[in-house]
Amino acid sequence: MKAHVGVAAATGAAVLWGCGTVATAAVLDHGVSAPVFTVVELGSSVGFLGVVALISRASLPDVRRWWKVGALGLLEPGLTYLLMNAGLARTSVTHAALIGAAEPVLIALLAWFLLSTALPRRLLLPMLAVVIGSVLVVTAHASSSGASLSGDLLVAAGVLCASAYVVGSSRIDMDLPAVGVVLFQQLFALSLVVVFVGGAVAVGPGHGGITVDRTSVSWALLWVPLIGIGSSGLTFWLYLVALRHLVAGAAAQFLAIVPVVGFVGAVTLLGEPVSALAVFGALAVVASLVVIARGERRATA
Repeated sequence: MKAHVGVAAATGAAVLWGCGTVATAAVLDHGVSAPVFTVVELGSSVGFLGVVALISRASLPDVRRWWKVGALGLLEPGLTYLLMNAGLARTSVTHAALIGAAEPVLIALLAWFLLSTALPRRLLLPMLAVVIGSVLVVTAHASSSGASLSGDLLVAAGVLCASAYVVGSSRIDMDLPAVGVVLFQQLFALSLVVVFVGGAVAVGPGHGGITVDRTSVSWALLWVPLIGIGSSGLTFWLYLVALRHLVAGAAAQFLAIVPVVGFVGAVTLLGEPVSALAVFGALAVVASLVVIARGERRATA
């Protein structure tokens, strides 16, 4: 039963993250400043999680655990969102998805290097298939316009921060309520983002800072709260639940759904063409994840 919960939670989180990537790119294309977007996104997520914690009467970590839990929030969504939103404003969705496809591998490598966590052999072959399938999906039209090296590098830095967050979250005490942990992490992240954006606004555009216009604010207040709740608050909550029922290496493989959803969204909503190679890659990812899910269910039965 625990494996079922973990698989469902990891799948839900990945689908929401993929939808959020497409929605973020669409809003940023309308001229919304990436830093303003990030502040409103995290603020909405924190508000949503606060209401959920209040209704469910979830407890927060005690004072002795504040820094240990909150520091992970500085990595993701804090630094991750700042970097990836800035990258999405400068590159294409397909390029961002290609880079994001490497996250499961980065997580596995970091877990092995930092925590000496060995991946079960049953995961190695399907994990390789997930990587290959993801690359096929997102490279089908990787040469699409709108991409830039600076944007790709920002997204890559964000993916690295996200991978480190997943590895660290797998070590959080299981007795802490998931919603309380996520709320606390995002409060830390929001504090970091507010300080960064506030400093950038104070510096001004003439000295490398940013400016905030009415168009940016109006678009942000209209659509970004929905993105913050759906692809930030809910996703982190679900993924932390998944990490409590699956090993980090297995849960990470479901992140391969993110670039697939991103590709489908780019085709259906952003008007990018589809190819047989991309469809084949998406099917390979889904099939591989089914194999991983069944393997984890049998291992914990």
